[in-house]
Amino acid sequence: MAAVNEFMHETTHSKFSAVPVYTMDGGRLVVRSGQSLLGVALILAAVGLWIMLGSDLSNDVMLMKLVLSVVAAGIGISLSHNAKTDSAPSVEIDMVRREIRLVRSKRDGSNDRKRFKFADLDAAEVDGNHFTLWGRHNAVLAEVDIKDPRLHRSLKGALQDAGKL
Repeated sequence: MAAVNEFMHETTHSKFSAVPVYTMDGGRLVVRSGQSLLGVALILAAVGLWIMLGSDLSNDVMLMKLVLSVVAAGIGISLSHNAKTDSAPSVEIDMVRREIRLVRSKRDGSNDRKRFKFADLDAAEVDGNHFTLWGRHNAVLAEVDIKDPRLHRSLKGALQDAGKL
């Protein structure tokens, strides 16, 4: 969820508008799905070593099966745990300070805040109500869709003043 802070209006109270955040491609989804699938496969393989019919029960084979199953299960659990998606960052656009704030909640409950001034952006693109804000090294910082015409004009004007449109 994102918020746009509008102080340029004649009222003195702050006004926030919820704006959804979009992702650019499905590359992370493919990698995380592959990690999850590989993790589950390794866990099933670790269990399958012990329930396989007709296996040799000698001491050296049992020790090898134990080490292999513990390693496979550990790697599988680790891959499955790392495949969980992080929460999407909240995007706050402050028109007074002329900055964008990305707030991401970490798994431990703390927040990671990053601030980017409009002047520090590499570029911004506008396609109808859709804004794409680019940071350093052509990295997409945020994509927001603003439906309110006053907020849209205000953000577009601020980005034009900063020379980013």
